[in-house]
Amino acid sequence: MICPHCSSMYTKKDGKRKRKYGIAQKYKCKSCTKNFSIPLDTEVKEYDPTIQPGEVLTYSSNKVVRVHCLTDIHLGAREFDVRKFSDAVTTIAKDPHSVWFGNGDMIEMIPPGYKAISGRGQIQPPEDQYLSFLQAVSPIKDKCLFVRGGNHDFLRSYVILDFDVCKTLSAELNVPYYQYPGYTRISVKGKDYYLVSGHGKSGAKNGDLELDRLASIYSDGDVFVLGHNHQLYAKPVDSIRVEGDEESLKRRWYVRGGSFLRYAAYARYAVYPVIRTGWVTMEFSDEGIRCWEN
Repeated sequence: MICPHCSSMYTKKDGKRKRKYGIAQKYKCKSCTKNFSIPLDTEVKEYDPTIQPGEVLTYSSNKVVRVHCLTDIHLGAREFDVRKFSDAVTTIAKDPHSVWFGNGDMIEMIPPGYKAISGRGQIQPPEDQYLSFLQAVSPIKDKCLFVRGGNHDFLRSYVILDFDVCKTLSAELNVPYYQYPGYTRISVKGKDYYLVSGHGKSGAKNGDLELDRLASIYSDGDVFVLGHNHQLYAKPVDSIRVEGDEESLKRRWYVRGGSFLRYAAYARYAVYPVIRTGWVTMEFSDEGIRCWEN
């Protein structure tokens, strides 16, 4: 709370007081030592959108839910596939049953002098990338489930500035923020599914290896989603479990979320394989789960 006398933010709550208009929250300023109070019904809430480790976000619907993972967008990069990303936004906007989440690396985010490349590879400075991203997703802003940071946006801003640009982005969109991997409960007509998502870290050619590690930790998951390596696939992983006295098939899904970055200069230099741009949709219904690439 900001002190109205000296504009200091170094204040603390100092009890409550009964007034004619109701209950007021008292504050004491540690800078100027003056007291002030405000009505509780007008108190400015401190907004922290972070989903803490161990917490589970829930999204409920009485109809089918199609969840779109928009990961590794790299808006602002020279090779950003604006047409493909526009397709994703249009698809989500037109479908009344669609929602989405940002899974990290939403912007290219190359700070000045970063690793001596000084902005090469991006066509906008980071602040314009941030504003352009908000403008690009404005048609689907109200359909966003949550935002997660990646190595380009969260990690770079946090390491260099001790400032998490993705947390600010989630506050702008007024949605929860995952800094780390975690569960999201998707409840459809009372049937619960568990989506486990993270940005990812490994650049291994076999994308399943990191998904295996994710599945071993979050063992109640039904769909496991990672981005980061720009691989694009969704595949079922089947196992056998026991129900009563019989065996039954348990199907889970492994998803690498793709990207919206065309063949970049660093990929050419390292002779990385060419991977098409796109994203993955996960459909949850009372009949089960389907996943596909776009």
